[in-house]
Amino acid sequence: MSDPKQNINDYELKRQQRQQQQSPSAARSSSLGEQSAPIAEQQPIMRSVAINPLTQNKRTLHFEPALRRVEPGGLAHLQPLRGVSQSELITSKAPPKQQLPARRKSESSLVHKWYVEHLTLPSRSDDLPLFRTSRVVHSTPANVISNRISDCLQSRSIKTKYSKTNDNVAKCRSIDFCKFTIRLYSGGEGGVLVEVQRLCGDAVSFMKDCRAVLNASEGKTEDAQSSADMPLYLRLPVSQMAFAKKVSLPPITQEEQADSVDVTAELLSSHQSDSNMLGMESLVIQTDPLKTLKSTAILASRRILCLSDPGNKAFNMHNYVMSLLIYNEESSSSSSEEMALDDYAMKLRNLAMSALSNALTLFSTENLLLSTISSNREWYTSVLIPKLLQDLSTAAHHPHDACYASRCISTLAESSVEFATKMRESGGYDAIKNAEDVGVREFALLAQDAGNCQNILRCCV
Repeated sequence: MSDPKQNINDYELKRQQRQQQQSPSAARSSSLGEQSAPIAEQQPIMRSVAINPLTQNKRTLHFEPALRRVEPGGLAHLQPLRGVSQSELITSKAPPKQQLPARRKSESSLVHKWYVEHLTLPSRSDDLPLFRTSRVVHSTPANVISNRISDCLQSRSIKTKYSKTNDNVAKCRSIDFCKFTIRLYSGGEGGVLVEVQRLCGDAVSFMKDCRAVLNASEGKTEDAQSSADMPLYLRLPVSQMAFAKKVSLPPITQEEQADSVDVTAELLSSHQSDSNMLGMESLVIQTDPLKTLKSTAILASRRILCLSDPGNKAFNMHNYVMSLLIYNEESSSSSSEEMALDDYAMKLRNLAMSALSNALTLFSTENLLLSTISSNREWYTSVLIPKLLQDLSTAAHHPHDACYASRCISTLAESSVEFATKMRESGGYDAIKNAEDVGVREFALLAQDAGNCQNILRCCV
């Protein structure tokens, strides 16, 4: 055990040694004077760069514009059509000749045929993991793969724009309005990486198209079962399916059927854009006898075709659907907000075209078409038919609408010689031929519908 006195002595000795070491530095500081100035702390040098100084004082805030829609219940331009003379109707109510929309800057490098050179394939970046919807194809040059994919998209009626730059990208939109892109990369060891990426739309519809594209890139052909998924309609009514025959369902009254159509009318009359889209999708189903009861389909179809139907008192469904078909506007803006609005309006109009096609086909099959539209027949001849032919003339821009327009033209031509004569005088053959050429080149479903329409028009005139 150490002695406490010895520890204290050691501590005092060390303290005296420290004071002796500090005394020389204190003597030097006193020789310099007691009035020495304090040393200022050094500050870091800050640098700044002005980016685009011409506009730094002009800030612009971009707000998403609100959706604008026409109140269908008070469309004065459709209500007074009955009783108006034909000359006045044509000059005042016929839609103006539509000009082709200006080509957007982002679409200036897009062509209809996809050709990719193997040597120009870029390597895929490692920043993102590889998508599961991709496949590496070996022992096949890129131009052969791109041609296979192009033929597959044409056969499946997918609207596509191919890039002619080194991006090697195809921008696609299916008949269900599902958007996706296809890109080609160098897969290493001479292979080609085919990558399909969904942007928006139904995932089930995308997977059907994705599998078909990836199989086509390897040279695999579609079987009969996959090609049966192409039509826009079912092949058998729900009431005739096996499961429906084994189940006893309670009868549905006329009041219940009218209430279901009224619910659709309430959705269409709403000021919410999502409700309008849901209502239009419901209307397409309610006008298709393969998806609903025939009595319900007749009730909903009559509200679309007949302006003075008693069910249109609270909300005129005829005015709403026809206003979407006649008074659509093309936008040439390339901003993301307005492009989203354009996609919304495009899909809403396509659904309206589908509902009109279902209604015309059903009433023509039941021999009720001419009696239903007799009070508004002049409007159909002078306004609707020229608009449908105009949709066929612009089939290269909207092939989905052109498909339904050709079906409407076929039904109207079969029902009345007057309608067929009006189509021929308005250049119907040229419009149908243009749509058929577009379909053969890039949209198989349009080629089929336009070919049938041309045959019907030749037989009726």
